[in-house]
Amino acid sequence: MPGLDVVRGLAILLVLLDHGLSLDAPAFNSSPSWLVREIPQVLHYGLFGVHLFFILSGFLITGILLDTREDQDYFRNFYLRRVLRIVPAYVLMIAALKLTGHIDWRFALVALLYFANMPALLGSTPQYGPFWSLCVEEQFYLVWPLVVRRLAQRTIVWLSGAMIVLTPFLRLALLQGPHALRDIYYKTWVVSDFFAAGALLAIALRSPALRPKLQRAPVMLLAAGAISLTLFQTLPAVWSPSHTNFQRAFQPEPYLLLFSGIVLLAVLHPRMASSTLLARPLVFLAYISYGLYLVHPVIMDDLSNHWVAIWRYSDHPIAGVLVRFCLSVSLSVAIAWISRSTVEKFFLNLKPKHRHSKSTPQRA
Repeated sequence: MPGLDVVRGLAILLVLLDHGLSLDAPAFNSSPSWLVREIPQVLHYGLFGVHLFFILSGFLITGILLDTREDQDYFRNFYLRRVLRIVPAYVLMIAALKLTGHIDWRFALVALLYFANMPALLGSTPQYGPFWSLCVEEQFYLVWPLVVRRLAQRTIVWLSGAMIVLTPFLRLALLQGPHALRDIYYKTWVVSDFFAAGALLAIALRSPALRPKLQRAPVMLLAAGAISLTLFQTLPAVWSPSHTNFQRAFQPEPYLLLFSGIVLLAVLHPRMASSTLLARPLVFLAYISYGLYLVHPVIMDDLSNHWVAIWRYSDHPIAGVLVRFCLSVSLSVAIAWISRSTVEKFFLNLKPKHRHSKSTPQRA
């Protein structure tokens, strides 16, 4: 689906901008322009690009599961497809990181077991950023097929709605609980509202009664997300120390609304999404997004930490940062394209075929 490819490309672009530029605030702070000085802060919100991936996963995976849940080989085909899509490049990345000394054996084992978002369970520490979200997705894949297979569609709707409403309050409760439980960013249960939002979109688009009524929904969701995000950013005075936990717990919700609107817009109006000036580059980024997400942090870190002379110019710090960013992204894109064209392509060709709803074709 061209529209969703554009959205996937947008998600990885947000991640690249966050990881590649937002941490270089000192270089931008040297500028006399306040607008330039604000660039790192604005780009830092690209960290929510990962949450856009979560909504996409909830949408695509729920759609696939709904379309195939009467199949005799429902579980076998789903998990085989996920394994062939995700595991080969993931294991190869773990091996490369271990061989180059970026991670130790304990964290490698944690990652192989898909517990990199909670490494303390096995006595390890976080050592490579992207793995946390991949483990969140795998944990979602482990549970959600059983939910879709066993529960009536109406029950799934109520469950997804409850997850959207209650997850922010769960984050709030965790922040007020024991220190060991205060992680509200990296555990599957604290981002489950994004998967649930994607699931609701998939169900709504498959409803003959609801789909015709969804034409205005993207605009409403985008407007609600923009308004709530503006309130979060422009009313800092209301966030007294006693309200800080509330702000942190509910901070992702504007993005849930915005990203739901973007996904729905891409599905209902694919020509609009795919006709933009950036559509073709974003579709290309979507094509290599998995490998790009896996490899870009180590490339960016190595360029920053070990090849400083390439990009750090004392007279033009911003130019140096941009040179480093372009080099690291270019190298990451090249490696990701090679991965997509060789290892990933080989295993993707082994995936069993599945049926899709004629009204809402999906791809994952």
